[in-house]
Amino acid sequence: MKISILKEQLKTGFLDICYIWRKEYITVFRDFGALIFFLALPFAYPLLYALIYNPEVVRDVPMVVVDNARTPLSRELARNMDASPNAKIVSYCANMEEAKELMYRKECYGILLIPEDFSKKLVRGEQSPVMFYSDMSIMLNYKGFLMAITDVTMDLGAKLQVETLGGATPEQISMATSPVPYSSITMYNPESGFGSFLIPAILVLILQQSLVLGIGLLAGGVYEHKKLHHYYSGRERIHNNIIHIVLGKAICYYSIYIVPTVFILHVVPWIFSFPQIGNQWEIYAFMAPFLFASIFFSMTLSVFVRERETSFLLFVFTSLLFLFVSGITWPYYAMPEFWKIIGTVIPSTWGIQGFVGINTAGGTINDVHESFIWLWVLTGFYFITTCLVYRYQIYKDKKRGFKGNLVLTDEV
Repeated sequence: MKISILKEQLKTGFLDICYIWRKEYITVFRDFGALIFFLALPFAYPLLYALIYNPEVVRDVPMVVVDNARTPLSRELARNMDASPNAKIVSYCANMEEAKELMYRKECYGILLIPEDFSKKLVRGEQSPVMFYSDMSIMLNYKGFLMAITDVTMDLGAKLQVETLGGATPEQISMATSPVPYSSITMYNPESGFGSFLIPAILVLILQQSLVLGIGLLAGGVYEHKKLHHYYSGRERIHNNIIHIVLGKAICYYSIYIVPTVFILHVVPWIFSFPQIGNQWEIYAFMAPFLFASIFFSMTLSVFVRERETSFLLFVFTSLLFLFVSGITWPYYAMPEFWKIIGTVIPSTWGIQGFVGINTAGGTINDVHESFIWLWVLTGFYFITTCLVYRYQIYKDKKRGFKGNLVLTDEV
């Protein structure tokens, strides 16, 4: 007898969840704004961001030279800088004032100043410093200049040192010019590209933020048009369980996001040749709790939305904040404790770290088990908070005079 009752309750609950699922599908696909956030945004934004950072490295950054020495060595130094892939000399200036004027007009982003006694000091075997002024408003330009000036000055120094050795053997020359040889190996980002570094984090954040905005938009519309009671009234008065409502809506959003997730996390990196060495099935398994955590996180935040447009005002600015606390753009260990705590309760923090660990670094779920566990913890936590805020909303809805099944079941 008890088993048959339990089976009937499970069947009723399953049908109830499916009813809410279907009802939410109809709501989503009849709402143009929701379709923009759930479908258009996840397909358009990743391509837009990836195109902005393609190519990934900055080449031929404009610079000028102030050559006060005007000697063969100073001209060789300038030629080598111009030959570097990272810098391009656009002008030779007579003095620093002229060079500064070009930098103020953004016609160049770097100034190489060669002192008058440059060659004389080198001939005497003394150090001869050169000065480089860089516009620090764009860090990528500075990175290119730094690499160029370092390589060029080291090569010129090695050449001058070889000339002083006279008839030394190749082994002696190598020992004198490079006593401690080294190799620089760039792991997981062979091109040292800015896109390969930043885009994977942005891709995961787009999934979360589009859910936050889309679910907030739908919740604002429900509250604005006073339609909340439609979710707990209707077919045979069985929609009296908050868990059924929450699960039905969550499964609807999850099923909608299956295709966008595959596109964002697999197709976009493939199109733009971003590092992608992890197992795709491991990535999809990892993203399951991330999507559920993001959905329940969004449903919890939706309680603050009272009009459709409010979601823009409340949540758009959080994208930059969530990117910073993820630990990708700024080292996690260097953050103040307060921001670490904030980052801990945001699904995108663990989603970004785990996705980068699997996709870019070639790890497995075991390697990112901390992020995986935290996502399941946040899934459970935000599921509970969603149930609580939905219960509160329905309570307020009843106080406004709407009669749904929650009221009717109390009266029966």
